[in-house]
Amino acid sequence: MVEFDRLVTELRRRTAWQKTPEELPITDYHAMIENALRHLLVTTGRAALYDEAKMSRFINMPMRYDISLQIDEEEYLLLSAEIGFFRKVQTNVNNIFGYSTDALTITNADKPYANLSATISELEQKQRTLYYKMVRFNLL
Repeated sequence: MVEFDRLVTELRRRTAWQKTPEELPITDYHAMIENALRHLLVTTGRAALYDEAKMSRFINMPMRYDISLQIDEEEYLLLSAEIGFFRKVQTNVNNIFGYSTDALTITNADKPYANLSATISELEQKQRTLYYKMVRFNLL
């Protein structure tokens, strides 16, 4: 059984130190977990287990989804949700750039975008590594 509230709590814990332009509502975190679950099921060839009707019914209530996940699959799901979170933050800073005026020069204003890109790349690499471990050990 996938318990969304527990996964949302873990996602919020993992991303707690990342500043966001405004506090994200809990429904955004639930949507990130839902998207991550959908991604996991598609990636692992179990897309038929995803039921859109069940997901829409769970808006604004404790959510459980009747699928058993191994610990590595749960970690893969959380990595997907983290990537979604950091991409959302990245969209906020993607228009920042260096500029100059007669009185002031702003440089390195694009650093937050570059830092977020590095974080996303690192998470994607962890996710790829985990996927190959999942596939290798589940086939044995």
